[in-house]
Amino acid sequence: MSERGGLIKAAGLIAAMTVISKILGFIREASLAAVFGATRATDAYLVGQTIPMLVFAAVGAALGTTFIPVYAQVRRERGREGAFAMADSVVNATMLASLAVIAAGELLAAPLTRLVAPGFRGQAYALTVSLTRIMFPMVMFQSLSGLLSAMLQTEGNFFVPAVVSLWFNVLVISSIVGLGPRYGIGAVAVGTVVALMAQVVAQAPALARLGYQWRPRLDLRDPGLARVLKLSAPVLVGSSVSQAGLLVDRMLASGLAAGSVAALNYASKLMLLVPSILGTAIVTVMYPTLAKLSAEGNWARYSSAFTQSVKIINFLMLPVAVGMVVLRVPLVRLAFERGAFDTRATEATSWALLFFSLSVAAFSLRDMVSRAFYAFQDTLAPMMIGAVAVLINIALNLALVGPLRHGGLALATSLAGLFNAVALLWVLRGRIRKVSGGLAPGIGGRAILDSLWRVVVASLLMAAAVWAVHEQLRARLPGQGVAAQAIRLFSAVGAGVVVYGVLVLLLRVPEARLTLETGRAVARKGWEKAMKALGRVKKA
Repeated sequence: MSERGGLIKAAGLIAAMTVISKILGFIREASLAAVFGATRATDAYLVGQTIPMLVFAAVGAALGTTFIPVYAQVRRERGREGAFAMADSVVNATMLASLAVIAAGELLAAPLTRLVAPGFRGQAYALTVSLTRIMFPMVMFQSLSGLLSAMLQTEGNFFVPAVVSLWFNVLVISSIVGLGPRYGIGAVAVGTVVALMAQVVAQAPALARLGYQWRPRLDLRDPGLARVLKLSAPVLVGSSVSQAGLLVDRMLASGLAAGSVAALNYASKLMLLVPSILGTAIVTVMYPTLAKLSAEGNWARYSSAFTQSVKIINFLMLPVAVGMVVLRVPLVRLAFERGAFDTRATEATSWALLFFSLSVAAFSLRDMVSRAFYAFQDTLAPMMIGAVAVLINIALNLALVGPLRHGGLALATSLAGLFNAVALLWVLRGRIRKVSGGLAPGIGGRAILDSLWRVVVASLLMAAAVWAVHEQLRARLPGQGVAAQAIRLFSAVGAGVVVYGVLVLLLRVPEARLTLETGRAVARKGWEKAMKALGRVKKA
């Protein structure tokens, strides 16, 4: 199979392995909506996560993304044992730093809550402070989980990191459904921390099978550790700055109608549902591959692999974005409208989803291009561009929150994300040509644009078909029962998939035939394996 086919095959396998985890993630959000709705209790839980999540997003992103290329380089130079020794130093340094951050967070929970949610008063404020203290230990477990996942991915094990969130989702759902109605939102906070601890534990056996055994050693003179710390500094700053947009979102939303923070959260989770399966699968597969090609200095293959990944992201994500805009209200209603989640909450969440949907492809592209920079150990450019994007996000937040309420916050996030992705692509184009001495053709911009216009045309025509099918079904099959809603929604989605598939083939989008051929190859191999297994059973 070609290199492009190998990319889609590997990403497809990862996507298939993560589907069950993402379904559980959706059930987690639906359970939270059903038990607590879009209320101040939900707002307090989400804001209580904000400070620990901001710290993790900064530290975890810095360590996780810079660790992979350094680990790959150390493994190539010093072997697996040398890489494991370096990993121990990074893990232990992370644990010590996390303990210090947790101690500070516990002491400063009250003023931090006042900073993040200035609109909260009375019971809402007190509850948020309590939940923040409960959830601060998640900083350590999320950071460690990211490091262990990076090790496994560099060693070629994508399965365990892809499904490890299964434990997280199962435990959080259990705390929401089993403990939430009786003990309140505090039990969900405790369940969240326990679930993150389980993510670390779940990855340990896979690393042990590779021969890794954690040791309490910290070699401050290890050049690999020094390289990780040096590369992490710009990413840490960039991630911290990028989270300022989320911080401003929460600050402004806390002063809006009750449930605005929750509506933004639910809409964001729906928007990210497909990208977190397909987009993350592509990024996860490509990042170690790009890191290895960079270490080898094979810039021609590096450029080709990156170009193909961008085209595949556009091919998969753009129709999802357009379909989500058209079907946002029935999607939110079917997903969440039950229990404490009423019609008002559906309207608020759908309003945010309308604007979040515009960035479905942009967020996957941003992640892909950022990791393309990290692959050849350039962390400065993503930091600087990310900082500019945050300033744009904050300015747009302030400008749009008045006329569009929480929808304006969602639109600001989408527009800033789009700017970030386009700016990164533009800078990467010149950077690849520079490091390759002009031997590699940048990012393959012409090929990307040639594919993009075809995908856009197919997506818009698909949107018209999806809307027509859903409206026809709503007239012929009215009612708000779950079965009727599901039939209307999934029939419209199915029609959209068929129409889009036909259109991209007619428009000769290269990724369409490649996806079809790869799907046939995977199905054929799966059938052959099933037949062999059946033959062994019959012989037995």
